[in-house]
Amino acid sequence: MNDAGLIVEKLDMIIKLLAINQIKGKEIGEQIVFLNGFGIANKDIASILGKSQNTVNATLSQHRRKKDDKKE
Repeated sequence: MNDAGLIVEKLDMIIKLLAINQIKGKEIGEQIVFLNGFGIANKDIASILGKSQNTVNATLSQHRRKKDDKKE
């Protein structure tokens, strides 16, 4: 891995750690939506929270559906 790739990898880790610190005390659905808002991939969110990727995908889908319902 070159220096630029290593820097990007380390920055990604810092973002994840900062995001994790911000989700303490929130419900799991809020945690998932929050981490997704930081641009963290669904598989990484699942790994961070100890949940399945299917749980993350379903939660985000429900969140989008609720958001769309409010617009109408």
